[in-house]
Amino acid sequence: MTTKKLSKTEGMKILGVGGRNVRNGTIHADEFLPELRGRNAIRKYREMRDNDSTIGAVMYATEQVLRDVKFEVKPSIKGDAKAIKEAKFVEEVLEDMDHTLDDHISEALSFLTFGFMPFEVVYKRRIGPYERSPKKRSKYSDGRFGIRKIAARAPWTIDRFDVDQKTGDTLGFYQSVSSGFSTNYIPIRKSILYRTTSINGDPTGRSVLRNAYTAYTRLNTVQQYEAIGIERELAGIPHAEVPSEYLSPDATEDQVAFRNNLESILKDVKFNEQGFLITPSDTYPDKDGAPTNQKLVSVRLMSSEGSRNIDIDPVVKRYQHEIARSVLSEFLMLGGGSNGSYALSKSKTDLFLRTLESYIQTIVDVLNKQLVEPLWRINGLNFKYLPKIKAGDVAPHDLKEIAAFLRNLNGADINVSEQPEVVSDLMDIAELDFDVESYKENQERNREPEVVPEPKGEEVSKVQSLQEEVLKASLEYLKYE
Repeated sequence: MTTKKLSKTEGMKILGVGGRNVRNGTIHADEFLPELRGRNAIRKYREMRDNDSTIGAVMYATEQVLRDVKFEVKPSIKGDAKAIKEAKFVEEVLEDMDHTLDDHISEALSFLTFGFMPFEVVYKRRIGPYERSPKKRSKYSDGRFGIRKIAARAPWTIDRFDVDQKTGDTLGFYQSVSSGFSTNYIPIRKSILYRTTSINGDPTGRSVLRNAYTAYTRLNTVQQYEAIGIERELAGIPHAEVPSEYLSPDATEDQVAFRNNLESILKDVKFNEQGFLITPSDTYPDKDGAPTNQKLVSVRLMSSEGSRNIDIDPVVKRYQHEIARSVLSEFLMLGGGSNGSYALSKSKTDLFLRTLESYIQTIVDVLNKQLVEPLWRINGLNFKYLPKIKAGDVAPHDLKEIAAFLRNLNGADINVSEQPEVVSDLMDIAELDFDVESYKENQERNREPEVVPEPKGEEVSKVQSLQEEVLKASLEYLKYE
């Protein structure tokens, strides 16, 4: 059996695509549930985020924690003046936008709900603060291109993505506006696209609420049954008794009309300010035609006796736990009727914070790739000095754990001077800053002996005169002795 040699042309050519959505750019085309495809999916995920209390709490907690994360721009070369200057330029660009970076982060987090979140980058020329045109108005006047704003484009306005049929690369997306009468095309080179995953090359990602869909649907149904059951228990089920001829197929038009009106009234019976019934006072005649005590039409409310066989509350809580578990935020349910241990709460909270760190790192990676790099190309800058945006800690460090770690490190008999790399690895695990190069530079600086410069010129004469005065004083002292 002979193996065909791979040619250079074949090696550089794209031969396949990731999934069905790459062919037509359809939103969530690889989803097997029809109700979670296209705009139906966007509508459903938006309903889940805005209507469910558990999902709303998770999304609110995520937004508030990540809005508090500090961002900094790191120069590409430490200590290099040119690199530091270009990092300062990126800081100026982010600070000179029409909106704050925190506001952009808050909007960008919608990609967790919908699976993707597109933005349009609007550039401007940095001419100065006194320009009338917003396309040129800036706090700075170096003539470079900056960013005016990063404008959000709502996912429910996106019709489809423009995908290269041969390579599978996303080229842009189409947005419907004005009730679908016009369509905007926004190229990807002028955009920022956040997405949760890139599986199968899907430009729309995958919503973090996808695994909560089944639990949310069933919870909605159970809560509706619960509300109906409570209403029936409080008001009762209306029960009317009418003469048999009103229910027979041979009923007259007046009898049918009366029955229909009675049915409409019984459906609307509730205990509120408009609840009432009017029934006729006529009674059945006896066999001799004399009136009796049994009325022709009677209405009463039927109520159940005893307690229900099914307790709804545990079912509701179980589905709420499943929803919280699907987004790794089950710690929100601790303490609600059951006591959770501190260790359990801490482990679940740490897992949630780790998840938030991955979310914010996704945003930072996209900003570096799709915002900073195009900004460098537009201004024709040297990529050698391309800085990186870096996110700070999502949650503060536990001082007790840090103190215990440093104490144990001190007792481990590790020579920091001889093994700085080992200490650096341990500090990375503990998520503490430790710069090996700076430490080595300080150690070398401390080892160098202090060199006292020799005095010159006037300093020499001052030293000599001082020495002569000391000598004279010594001789006088010896004579006195």
